[in-house]
Amino acid sequence: MEISILVLAGGDSERLGENKALYKINETPLIEYVVKRVSDLDRDIIISCKDRKEELEKLFPKCEIIEDKLEDPGPLAGLLTALPRINSEYVAIVTCDCPKISPEIIKRLAEEAQSADGSVPRWPNGYIEPLQAVYRTEKLAKAAVQARNKGHMKVSKALEKLQIDYISTEDLRSIDPDLESFLNLNRAEDILKIKDNLE
Repeated sequence: MEISILVLAGGDSERLGENKALYKINETPLIEYVVKRVSDLDRDIIISCKDRKEELEKLFPKCEIIEDKLEDPGPLAGLLTALPRINSEYVAIVTCDCPKISPEIIKRLAEEAQSADGSVPRWPNGYIEPLQAVYRTEKLAKAAVQARNKGHMKVSKALEKLQIDYISTEDLRSIDPDLESFLNLNRAEDILKIKDNLE
């Protein structure tokens, strides 16, 4: 299966008061934990960022760093910039603030995505994880453009144009019992809870 990994690094975090991707936990930038984990998949890794491109290039010389120049806020802008540069049939999307992401979950989502336009985890309450998912690259790229053209900047709006195979997070517990793959570090309190359990 031809698949690349797209890490959305974004830009400055209002809650953390600095660039989230480069926020250091145990002297290691947050994004480094993510890249290290997805590197186990032995696939091309692309990083989409709003700023600090040179720092990311120094940190990850083997990754392609794509700077998102769009003024639109949010992750859809990162997709609009990065997806046209990805040549693989499929793309696995992850965010820079999920340092416990499981490569095995990405593999499972990739398997499921082959029978649809994408495979997206969904919680029992209906909440979806569109930024921890696998898609057909060309299909998602077109849907992202269509969403933006209609004034929508939410990734969930782009998914409305796609045939998505939603996977229950409960079904993923066999791979990741505590579902730590979906643990987002948005605040200092989140980091304090996990800092001693990162590698």
